[in-house]
Amino acid sequence: RAAPRMSLLVTALDLDGVLCDSEPELTQTAWRTACELWPLLMEETAGIEATKATPGQLGARKAWTDGSWDELRGNGKDGLPRWLRAKLRLLRPVVETGFESLLLLRLCAEEALASGPAKRPLTIGEITTNWGPELRDTLLARYEIRQEEAIEAFGSTREAWLDEDEAGWLAANSFYDGALGALRATLAAEGGAKVYIVTTKQAKFASRLLSSQKIDVQDEYIFGLGSGTKADMLFTLRQRHPEATLRFVEDKAETIRSVANDPRLFSLGLYFAEWGYSTPEQAALAASMPRVHILANAEDLATALELDG
Repeated sequence: RAAPRMSLLVTALDLDGVLCDSEPELTQTAWRTACELWPLLMEETAGIEATKATPGQLGARKAWTDGSWDELRGNGKDGLPRWLRAKLRLLRPVVETGFESLLLLRLCAEEALASGPAKRPLTIGEITTNWGPELRDTLLARYEIRQEEAIEAFGSTREAWLDEDEAGWLAANSFYDGALGALRATLAAEGGAKVYIVTTKQAKFASRLLSSQKIDVQDEYIFGLGSGTKADMLFTLRQRHPEATLRFVEDKAETIRSVANDPRLFSLGLYFAEWGYSTPEQAALAASMPRVHILANAEDLATALELDG
């Protein structure tokens, strides 16, 4: 008598915010790109503290650093003002694709430069609440740059940094130990889940990050920028593995919602990575969706990688 055939589990993982904390690299790449595109404006931004008394006048808040202004004063080695670096990290949850951080950086810089007694910079909450395709397209038009040009400039800067200083580029990215351990265990297990990476990052950069951690994911298992929306990527996986149990792990609640509402993907298991780039509002949105499983800690990723999880 033949042994019963085991079900195949296929898990699609987002990279940034699920496996990797790439925000420092993203922000530094945005700054380098901005310095190439708008050198005079970024030079003025780098010297802004000479004309403003406190980081608070630039739109910074003590609460960002547990009540200390010191961590928000001055510039880093790359010239990026520390207050701006901190603000962009807090805005990371709204970023879908890297070039958007370039637009947010210029927006925050111009808001700070224009601030005065009668005008304050936009707050984190105001930007987060209003961020979306309409505001993004408005900024592209205001800055007189097409989306394709912004993507190309951002990618070229990232590639140049990787080519010139690979160690520095890799050091600007870190991995969540618990998630990495769960992934390694799955890849090493005989008959373990098939794992795909679905990301808005260019596939070559995703592959380089994974290989730096000695995680070998073949090219056909990485869906990157240019592969369509994440819903499209997941539908491709559904077609590739029609009989499999298919799961998706993501840290952006709006992306999970769009996948949950896609009739092509009603059979997917959905998992929200709460340790990633999310806000309390996004966590609440994810929790409100009946199909979504909440993963509170990086170690919990193992649940989405096990057939009985």
